[in-house]
Amino acid sequence: MEYTQKLNRQMFFFIAAFIVFAYLLGKFFSAPLKQAIFNSPPLDEWEYINELEVFANNWGVIDGDLPVSREEGIKVFAALEGYRDREQEYETVLAEAGIFSDDDVSVLARGELFRLAARLVQAEKTEVSRSYFYGTEDTDVPLDMLAQLGIIEVPYERQFAPDAIVTRGELARVAARIALPDLRITNAPLTVSPKQEYTYEIMCGDLETLAAAYPGLVTLQEIGTSVEGRRILAAKLGNGNKEIFLDAAIHACEWMTTPLLMKMLEEYAHHARHGQAYGGYDVAAMLQEVSFWFIPMLNPDGVTLVLEGPGATEHAQSVNRMLRQSDRPLKRWKANIRGVDLNRNFPASWPYLVKVDTKPSPAFFKGYEPLSEPESRALYDFTLERRPAMTISYHQQGEIVYWYFRQKGERLERDRTLAQGLAAALGYPYYRQLLANGGKYMDWVISELQVPAMLIEVGTDVGDLGQWDRIWRQNRYLGLVAAELLLTLQE
Repeated sequence: MEYTQKLNRQMFFFIAAFIVFAYLLGKFFSAPLKQAIFNSPPLDEWEYINELEVFANNWGVIDGDLPVSREEGIKVFAALEGYRDREQEYETVLAEAGIFSDDDVSVLARGELFRLAARLVQAEKTEVSRSYFYGTEDTDVPLDMLAQLGIIEVPYERQFAPDAIVTRGELARVAARIALPDLRITNAPLTVSPKQEYTYEIMCGDLETLAAAYPGLVTLQEIGTSVEGRRILAAKLGNGNKEIFLDAAIHACEWMTTPLLMKMLEEYAHHARHGQAYGGYDVAAMLQEVSFWFIPMLNPDGVTLVLEGPGATEHAQSVNRMLRQSDRPLKRWKANIRGVDLNRNFPASWPYLVKVDTKPSPAFFKGYEPLSEPESRALYDFTLERRPAMTISYHQQGEIVYWYFRQKGERLERDRTLAQGLAAALGYPYYRQLLANGGKYMDWVISELQVPAMLIEVGTDVGDLGQWDRIWRQNRYLGLVAAELLLTLQE
């Protein structure tokens, strides 16, 4: 009996001590510390602001769109920086640091909010590797750092408006994200820089960045490897049942088609994420019906050879021998690193190909047998696995749309209609003669899958970056145009 009473007293004192501890914790410790101690789920921004106890309870929950006064901003950040109840002293510190733009303004401007935020996250020493905004070279606000950390939200138009008035909601979100990393967001940086010699390494880095920036929209898959072991990557965009393939750089010297597809991928993902139309197309809605597979570099060894020279490859000796035996310069090398033209290595009419080289060379050697190369085999297998509703292959040069390989009847009319629609959108002619050779990826898709396959030649010369703006202007909506035409024809 006495033992039981003693145990009860111990339990009573333990519970009482815990209640006092919990009260003191709520009174004197910050929300982040309480969250860490109790491992509770992240607060939302309004709960966090209430926990700061600098305003009346539920400040802003209902009136989140109201403008914030500078005084209110100072109260919040004074609490965050350890100046609670010393706002006047804190305001002096901020004035000396040049945080505020105009002493006569009573409302808090966005540039001021971001400078306040930067004071608190500078210690995180984030290495900023990407840009998130356009035209911000002259600002003193570390926008890219704040965007990369997920403290601020990058707007759809990627423009910084330093004089915009901050709302209560924006203040609450920024403050909460500083204190509670679980509430931080993922912003998409400006990723693809197309006006450069766009190497395999740049492409791989950009694909990884886009996949991380657009979770749920962009996913990556390795569909094979090249002769020298470089990965052949495909990026899926969208969740629709109908799939459209877009491939590029099957010919090494046509490497400019790689950044073309990469920029398409980035822009389509960006507009879909923000629910914005692109070229008049509702991208987000379209991606519920269609999925795009971007395969931006089918010949990574060849592209590496053209852009970086034989020394960047493992086959320098054989490459130099083929170049000596050919009158074709390195900048016009089409083949893979073993001297096989990958777009003459597919099974359709392969035995009957004409105008081909009879041995490995910089261009036009069809291989000793169909699908002899790992790159063509990777695309072949992936196509059979996914069975797309349409394929679009980008090449350079000529500004024309090819589409025909012995289709007949309804398939002939369907594919001609698609070719006409794409050609009209591009401002290119489409190939009107019903002539066929064979060996191409397009030829095999048409004959094997019996679905539309287009081959689009862009620009008037290979590797001329001076033509980029024109090529992009002509082709930027092409994937969306193709999807709409395909959906219309299949209704």
